[in-house]
Amino acid sequence: MWKPMFVPPRHNPGLHWFARTFVSSLGRLFGNVHSVKLEPQCVDRLRSLNGRAILCPNHPTETDPITVFWMGRDVGHCYNFLATRETLDGPRGKLLNQIGVYSVIRGYPDRESLRYSRKLLAELDRKVVIFPEGLVYEHNHRLLEFQSGVAQLGFWALEDLEKQGKDLRLPLVPLAIQYRCLRSAKPAIEAGLRALESRLEMPTGGASHYDRLTRIGETVVGKVERAEGLKPDDSLDLGGRIQRARRAVLERVAEKAGLKVDGRLAPGDQLHTLTNELKRWVGLPDEEPSDYDERLFRQRAEIARPLFAELVRLHNTVAVTGNYVAQDPTDERFLEVIGRLEREVLGKVQHRV
Repeated sequence: MWKPMFVPPRHNPGLHWFARTFVSSLGRLFGNVHSVKLEPQCVDRLRSLNGRAILCPNHPTETDPITVFWMGRDVGHCYNFLATRETLDGPRGKLLNQIGVYSVIRGYPDRESLRYSRKLLAELDRKVVIFPEGLVYEHNHRLLEFQSGVAQLGFWALEDLEKQGKDLRLPLVPLAIQYRCLRSAKPAIEAGLRALESRLEMPTGGASHYDRLTRIGETVVGKVERAEGLKPDDSLDLGGRIQRARRAVLERVAEKAGLKVDGRLAPGDQLHTLTNELKRWVGLPDEEPSDYDERLFRQRAEIARPLFAELVRLHNTVAVTGNYVAQDPTDERFLEVIGRLEREVLGKVQHRV
């Protein structure tokens, strides 16, 4: 478990100046983002935000914080970012913390993080960036269900403002991020398909990109089905098979933890709920645990570790459907699906436009 449990935001003026000055270079280096374009009416609306606000972007990629930071530089704003606790581990996390990123333990009632968020908004009149979908889902054209905590935080901050006698105004600002290829992605699509075909020991080439992508998808789903003990069902199309395989993994993880999957929820909410319930089952260690309590905690954490790994793997497919590319076969959609397959088969996204 983390020490410390909560990491408040730091503000290193020198590092913040460096990040804002060279954000275009940093975006290219760390996120393959070469430019950020804002619609003119969006620029006017953002610049009109003179005080506190909660900014709520969609979260298709891990690059989104760089994109929003770049946007803030262009409109003359400085933001605090709420990020999962694990994001602030290691050298990269320490750097992020120095430019205003602070932590929340996802799935827990993280009271310290909540208190600090309210302080940033009501006392310090800051602009805070929170991703309301709660996870990276790698779809450029779709949204997951929003988590309710962002709106609730806004109401609590308004209560604090009222107690302090301040103006009861707290804009909740949605932001839509959409990535575009600046040049033809055909070479990257071809390279990604070939890498997947090679690893899966499939014939290379010989068909259109879409047909090859479909064959790869069917092969990967077939392997997941066999691993989960699912019998072939000819009545299901590829989208139905994906949903069935995803549900099987969720139910297996839930059963091992003594939990249940709520079939009434959307796939993203099922994943959120099960992840949070598993975290609550593991619990948090006491400030000064006894040897026995420490041993029990470590036993639960050891049982949960491979289950968390399975749920992280499902993050890669939570928004996947069988007809996403067919609906609009753009370079961007091809790359999104290829990237998701690369993460599943190769362990990481390898293509780069």
